[in-house]
Amino acid sequence: MKKASHVFQKIILIEYLTRRNRLSKEDYPEDILNSLEDYNIDIRDFLPGHGGGAKLLLDFNRIKGIEQYEGIILRGKEIPNGIVADVIIKEGTKIDEPVHLCFGVNKETGVQEIFPRIIAEDNTDVKVQAHCSFPNANGLIHKMYGHFYIGKNCNFTYTETHYHGENSGALVAPVGYMYVGENSIFENVFNLTKGTPGKVKIMLDIYAMENSVIRSNVKAFGKNKNDSVRIRDAIYLEGQNASSVLKMKAAAKDGGEVLMYGITEGNAPYCNGHVECSEIVLGKGSICRARPFIRATDPTSSVSHEASLGRFPQKWLDEIMAKGLTEEEATEILIEAMLGEE
Repeated sequence: MKKASHVFQKIILIEYLTRRNRLSKEDYPEDILNSLEDYNIDIRDFLPGHGGGAKLLLDFNRIKGIEQYEGIILRGKEIPNGIVADVIIKEGTKIDEPVHLCFGVNKETGVQEIFPRIIAEDNTDVKVQAHCSFPNANGLIHKMYGHFYIGKNCNFTYTETHYHGENSGALVAPVGYMYVGENSIFENVFNLTKGTPGKVKIMLDIYAMENSVIRSNVKAFGKNKNDSVRIRDAIYLEGQNASSVLKMKAAAKDGGEVLMYGITEGNAPYCNGHVECSEIVLGKGSICRARPFIRATDPTSSVSHEASLGRFPQKWLDEIMAKGLTEEEATEILIEAMLGEE
């Protein structure tokens, strides 16, 4: 009990100091903050004391800033290699300002482990913006074990952007489990298109209950022979009239490799799911593989998929090349446009 009390007192102290002193740009690693700008995210949104919304900033295993917001409980406990974090949105809370989470590592090597638990109680409407940044990674390992519980009648959006530096020096392995309650809408956005991914292995399971709606949008870009990205997203439609759309978009160039598994199972009456995979390859030695897996166990369910791989239509390339660009430059523009689409 004495040890637990000491940990709780430390959390309260961190929160008090953050409220008392505005966290400035100089208090948090500049390289991590700059990586936010690559995704057109306003740095100030992530700094406690600046703007609205609950916030938590982590550099390896040190909480650099934490800020509470009415209707949200935000807790963080430092552990030797990372953090255990709780984000609880209280019943009935509806806010426009996103909850900002930044799980960064500024050093080159090490092993970071984070254990986030996010709970949205019934009748809530909230957005969570998470950013994982490892700008100097060169042998760095990042692991995440996330659990999400979304209650009934919720509108919940979770956006996660990643930046792994420019040296393909990260090994990133997140695992996430998400439960979405009755009549809730859950939107999931994962974006790994800036910098070089390195070695990435992602596993995500989403369980959808009665009348829930799931929209998941996943994007990744492997840029050289040292980039290997494997993403497995699975949606299980477990409640009557549950529906989902899973979109997976990937590009690979200069020997990069991207493999995406899009899984949807219809396991309840009148549920409806769709998987869509789009992948583009540029340069010799590059590999893109899309594997949609669909399964229906109820005779009234409907699950479909479509996939496209290879290169862009020549007509599109010709239109851009007519402006004086090479085919490679034209393809880069089209890749950027494809990955920028919702």
